[in-house]
Amino acid sequence: MARVIVTAPLNGEFPGGARELELAAGSVFALVDGLDTLSPGVAEFIAANVSIAVDGTLISDWSTALTAESEVMLVPHIAGG
Repeated sequence: MARVIVTAPLNGEFPGGARELELAAGSVFALVDGLDTLSPGVAEFIAANVSIAVDGTLISDWSTALTAESEVMLVPHIAGG
């Protein structure tokens, strides 16, 4: 199962304020879909407000493959002006 690290303030989006989750998913898209099952509406939030890193590398392609050893980090975009 892929290990998902949820950084603050995103952990409030998941049941119990989870900071780490484990999900079986073959791709980032499947992982985000699984997260949306846990917390309906979170996929849309992630698409608009979150960068995703897989094994320490920022990715933009949600078809990126995941393995059982993958570490996925959800990093909120930083607002500024």
